[in-house]
Amino acid sequence: MKKILLLFSLFLILKTTSAQEVGIIMGTARDYLREDTEQGLKRLKDLGIKYLEGAGSRVMPRAEYKKLLDKYGFEVIAGGVGFDKLENADSVKKQIENLKFFGAKYAVCYWIPHNGDDFTFADMQKGVEVFNKAGKQMAESGISLLYHAHGYEFRPYDGPGTMYDYFMEHTDPKYVNVEMDVFWMRNPGQNPAALLRKYPGRFPITHLKDRLPGSVDNLNGRQDPQRNVVLGTGDVNISEVMKVAKEVGVKYHMIEDESARAGYQLPMHLAYLKTLDYDQQAVEIAVKGFHNALMKPDSLALRNLTVQELTYGHSSGAIDTQESLISSLLTGTADYIKIDILSQDITLKGEAAWVRNTMDVTLPDGDKTKVLNLKVLYVWVKENGIWKLLARQAVR
Repeated sequence: MKKILLLFSLFLILKTTSAQEVGIIMGTARDYLREDTEQGLKRLKDLGIKYLEGAGSRVMPRAEYKKLLDKYGFEVIAGGVGFDKLENADSVKKQIENLKFFGAKYAVCYWIPHNGDDFTFADMQKGVEVFNKAGKQMAESGISLLYHAHGYEFRPYDGPGTMYDYFMEHTDPKYVNVEMDVFWMRNPGQNPAALLRKYPGRFPITHLKDRLPGSVDNLNGRQDPQRNVVLGTGDVNISEVMKVAKEVGVKYHMIEDESARAGYQLPMHLAYLKTLDYDQQAVEIAVKGFHNALMKPDSLALRNLTVQELTYGHSSGAIDTQESLISSLLTGTADYIKIDILSQDITLKGEAAWVRNTMDVTLPDGDKTKVLNLKVLYVWVKENGIWKLLARQAVR
């Protein structure tokens, strides 16, 4: 029974967000595969992993490797393609054949060649030209081409924005999109979540990895790999990335860990994502329960769902404490007839969460009722493992 419950909980890891799947890039599993490929794949399966990035094995023929992937139920989502393999139609054709052999949907190019740390606008122009041409050829065969940026693309040029903006504006979304590595977007000082929102629909896949706080930003696409830390403990703000990724249609999240600790950090990465999902669900349930307790006043529920230090701001400017709110609801001084949620946005950060709602609130108005359209900010904190309301402010 314990084994069944464990496998079920691990399966839930892959359901961290609606319509998104979590997998790994195969380099993250190098410690598992080093001695025995089949046993390593079995260990990955036991962790609940199904989706892989990497179309091939360095130690066995591809047919033999594909047979093992099928045996353990893995799906290859994407495979890496070198820039030089995209520069002529014949080599592109060979890449398409290999990707299709493994059933991959995406080809990923991880680097635009350039001289040392000197990435120029001419390098970017060549990249755009090669990607558009190769992407069109791949799209005609059912493969989507993605570019994995490393941060050197954010240098300025003689034009609007950065060279990254130039890339996004001059590649055709029908043929070329982006695999966002959130670590490498944070490394040049960018906000990965903001970039997801800036170019919605352009990021079908992310690489999930976190960066040690205090790391020095740079525009060279380089960082000490030992600064890869467990998801949720770094400065990338993974919880915000996951929330925004859901909004903008990311389909797959591939965990990548380039540190020497990748083997034992992988289960910790997965555990963090599972916790994030459970907290998201718990906050949603807490908000709903609080609204129900407002409409059908329940002093016990209201005390269990709020902290003693509660500050509850009304759109009128009045402010209640926990005690005055409960008293006004029980005596009928305050009366919520109906609360209709029009939109809800939840952001998690450690032991805190904030929820932004727009809502229609029906209140008594003499012998009639009136409806207020409100924008509400809730701040929730985890107290002894339970999400409780710390603060609320409403505006009309």
